[in-house]
Amino acid sequence: MRLLYADGPGIRLTEFADVPTTDYAILSHTWEQEEVTFQDMISNNATAKQGFLKIKGCCETASEQGIKYSWVDTCCIDKASSAELSEAINSMYRWYQEAQICYVYLADVNSKSDIIRSKWFTRGWTLQELIAPRNIEFLNKCWKKLGTKETLQDLLTKITRIPPGVLSGEEDIENVSVAQRMSWAAPRVTTRVEDRAYSLLGIFGINMPLIYGEGKRSFARLQEEILKVVDDQSIFAWRSDDENHGGLLATSPDAFRESAGIISTNLFSSSAGPLTQSSKGIHLELRLIATDHPGQGLAILNCVDQARESHPLAIHLKDWLMTMEQFERVQCSELEYVNLRELKHSQYPLRRICIKQRRHVTPKQHRPSKDISVLNTTSHWLNSIHNLVLNSADENRKILGSLAASGDVELLWRLLTQSDFDPERKNNRGRTLLSEAVEYGHLPIIKLLLARSGVQLDSNDESHRMPLSHTASAGHVPIIELLLETSKVSIESRDKEGFTPLAWAVKDNQSEAVQLLLEKGAYIDSKDDGNQTPLASAIER
Repeated sequence: MRLLYADGPGIRLTEFADVPTTDYAILSHTWEQEEVTFQDMISNNATAKQGFLKIKGCCETASEQGIKYSWVDTCCIDKASSAELSEAINSMYRWYQEAQICYVYLADVNSKSDIIRSKWFTRGWTLQELIAPRNIEFLNKCWKKLGTKETLQDLLTKITRIPPGVLSGEEDIENVSVAQRMSWAAPRVTTRVEDRAYSLLGIFGINMPLIYGEGKRSFARLQEEILKVVDDQSIFAWRSDDENHGGLLATSPDAFRESAGIISTNLFSSSAGPLTQSSKGIHLELRLIATDHPGQGLAILNCVDQARESHPLAIHLKDWLMTMEQFERVQCSELEYVNLRELKHSQYPLRRICIKQRRHVTPKQHRPSKDISVLNTTSHWLNSIHNLVLNSADENRKILGSLAASGDVELLWRLLTQSDFDPERKNNRGRTLLSEAVEYGHLPIIKLLLARSGVQLDSNDESHRMPLSHTASAGHVPIIELLLETSKVSIESRDKEGFTPLAWAVKDNQSEAVQLLLEKGAYIDSKDDGNQTPLASAIER
């Protein structure tokens, strides 16, 4: 760390291995024309630049308070060295914290009444420079004292929306939700787009490499790093008309402009498992409520708006492939309030899902003409289905039979969002939904069922026939391939009569199915209970 040392009339740079134990002052300001750089200081050209007056004013103010060392970002960092710049930005929050005093120099302010209009409150970097220091003095353009962080606290809260407890240091910033902290940065700007993310590293206690040129990807990286160390779903509680990339993370702090009142909560007794990230997206456990749009649901977040603390917030998710394996965020301009009192616990079970995180924004998606109302239409629809599911075993059999015959994947998707719907329940012939669906050949339903971890691919019916046997008999080649690819079915499974799937395909003249089963290794000389082989049956035909 380099500091300026005011030695009589001269000012020179002094280098320390780390943050020095000696007292030092630190300057917070907005950059103007002809700022003094590190190169200017070492080449003795500093005094010729207009910005030197700012350095001189800082050092003189510090000297008057008995402080010999000062730090000014323009000249104490060698910005020609990318390694040094990265180290400085990752250390800057701590440097402001450790300073004996921070001088906020407001070059556009004459009197106290002008403070609210100062450009200093619109810049990205000055946010951490307001929060981190223990002691701050605000100075006008003539270096006259306007007040301190303590005496101006109410005004500062009004301008920045930062709670008084955070400004005073009485409230640990780590106890403030991610969404709230992001909201403080939303109205602020930086010269370079990457700095909107880099200027927030200290506020979230994050260290990460700087990659100038990555654009908005920097903000996504910041959020990914936050997710590694903070268990706070308010990071997903953003809204924006411009965000249409389908990802779970916002692309800039702008999306949190209306999130100042969002706080993290612990509404549910059962805790969610750890969040992980992969090339597919973000994997996490959320409570999902089906809505009345195909493949669309509301994911309940463990956070609330202080204005309606009894209603957790939820975001819209879409399962485009109808498999419950991968979702995208849709209707990004909306956050919903969910009234849990109108829903049964089984309607919002904890579910592990993956949500895509795309790199780039895509054109706006077409939105449904009818808005989703989770509190009215969806709640009523879900309750009617819920009651039907719970009424009796006969009703369940009717639902399963109807689904198998019709191939209504949208209805199945909605039912599977409920914890008390059991697709493994058997009908009066001992057949599950999968067993019947493979016979009807409804591939979307089968894909959705196979995506569930608890599905039984080897479930026997009353004749001991498994799903592979039924689909081989029906000749559904794509479904045969799909079942065999799972490696969870036996190609040589036998029913009560000793018939294998190959034997059934031969019996029902399904030549393409026969060929596929043989290619996959089915034994053509396997004998049934009548001592007949598939080969013999084929010859007879």
